[in-house]
Amino acid sequence: SKPIHQTPFPCRKYAAISSSEQRQSYKNDFNAEYSEYRDLHARIERITRRFTQLDAKLKQLLQGSEEYKVEPELKTPQGGSPCT
Repeated sequence: SKPIHQTPFPCRKYAAISSSEQRQSYKNDFNAEYSEYRDLHARIERITRRFTQLDAKLKQLLQGSEEYKVEPELKTPQGGSPCT
Protein backbone atom coordinates (compact mmCIF):
# COMPACT_ATOMS: atom_id res chain seq x y z
CA SER A 1 0.00 0.00 0.00
CA LYS A 2 1.28 3.44 -0.92
CA PRO A 3 1.71 6.09 1.75
CA ILE A 4 -1.31 8.41 1.77
CA HIS A 5 0.69 11.31 0.35
CA GLN A 6 1.36 9.17 -2.76
CA THR A 7 -2.24 8.02 -3.16
CA PRO A 8 -4.08 9.73 -6.04
CA PHE A 9 -6.38 12.47 -4.74
CA PRO A 10 -9.74 10.82 -5.62
CA CYS A 11 -8.74 7.85 -3.43
CA ARG A 12 -8.04 10.01 -0.39
CA LYS A 13 -10.69 11.17 2.04
CA TYR A 14 -8.57 14.12 3.11
CA ALA A 15 -6.53 16.51 0.99
CA ALA A 16 -3.25 17.96 2.17
CA ILE A 17 -3.77 20.47 4.97
CA SER A 18 -3.65 24.03 3.69
CA SER A 19 -5.16 26.05 6.55
CA SER A 20 -5.54 26.03 10.31
CA GLU A 21 -9.32 25.61 9.89
CA GLN A 22 -8.79 22.52 7.75
CA ARG A 23 -6.30 21.17 10.30
CA GLN A 24 -8.83 21.69 13.10
CA SER A 25 -11.54 19.99 11.04
CA TYR A 26 -9.32 16.94 10.49
CA LYS A 27 -8.40 16.90 14.19
CA ASN A 28 -12.09 17.03 15.15
CA ASP A 29 -12.82 14.08 12.84
CA PHE A 30 -9.96 12.12 14.38
CA ASN A 31 -11.04 12.88 17.93
CA ALA A 32 -14.67 12.00 17.17
CA GLU A 33 -13.71 8.55 15.88
CA TYR A 34 -10.75 7.77 18.14
CA SER A 35 -12.85 6.44 21.01
CA GLU A 36 -14.56 3.95 18.70
CA TYR A 37 -11.17 2.95 17.28
CA ARG A 38 -9.84 2.29 20.80
CA ASP A 39 -12.90 0.21 21.69
CA LEU A 40 -12.62 -1.86 18.51
CA HIS A 41 -8.88 -2.30 18.99
CA ALA A 42 -9.42 -3.55 22.56
CA ARG A 43 -12.08 -5.96 21.33
CA ILE A 44 -9.77 -7.34 18.65
CA GLU A 45 -7.02 -7.76 21.26
CA ARG A 46 -9.36 -9.75 23.54
CA ILE A 47 -10.48 -11.96 20.65
CA THR A 48 -6.88 -12.52 19.55
CA ARG A 49 -5.89 -13.53 23.09
CA ARG A 50 -8.83 -15.94 23.25
CA PHE A 51 -7.86 -17.60 19.96
CA THR A 52 -4.27 -17.88 21.21
CA GLN A 53 -5.51 -19.56 24.41
CA LEU A 54 -7.76 -21.95 22.47
CA ASP A 55 -4.93 -22.80 20.06
CA ALA A 56 -2.61 -23.61 22.98
CA LYS A 57 -5.32 -25.76 24.57
CA LEU A 58 -6.00 -27.58 21.30
CA LYS A 59 -2.30 -28.38 20.91
CA GLN A 60 -2.38 -30.11 24.33
CA LEU A 61 -5.33 -32.37 23.47
CA LEU A 62 -5.02 -35.82 21.98
CA GLN A 63 -6.13 -35.72 18.36
CA GLY A 64 -9.29 -37.75 17.91
CA SER A 65 -10.36 -37.50 21.57
CA GLU A 66 -13.80 -36.14 22.47
CA GLU A 67 -12.20 -33.02 23.93
CA TYR A 68 -10.34 -32.48 20.66
CA LYS A 69 -13.51 -32.90 18.61
CA VAL A 70 -15.82 -30.61 20.57
CA GLU A 71 -14.90 -27.93 23.07
CA PRO A 72 -18.05 -27.42 25.21
CA GLU A 73 -17.50 -23.68 25.65
CA LEU A 74 -17.54 -23.23 21.86
CA LYS A 75 -21.00 -24.74 21.42
CA THR A 76 -23.93 -22.45 20.78
CA PRO A 77 -26.85 -22.60 23.26
CA GLN A 78 -28.69 -24.88 20.82
CA GLY A 79 -25.69 -27.21 20.68
CA GLY A 80 -24.89 -26.39 17.07
CA SER A 81 -21.72 -25.04 15.57
CA PRO A 82 -21.07 -21.34 16.18
CA CYS A 83 -20.07 -20.99 12.53
CA THR A 84 -23.33 -22.16 10.96
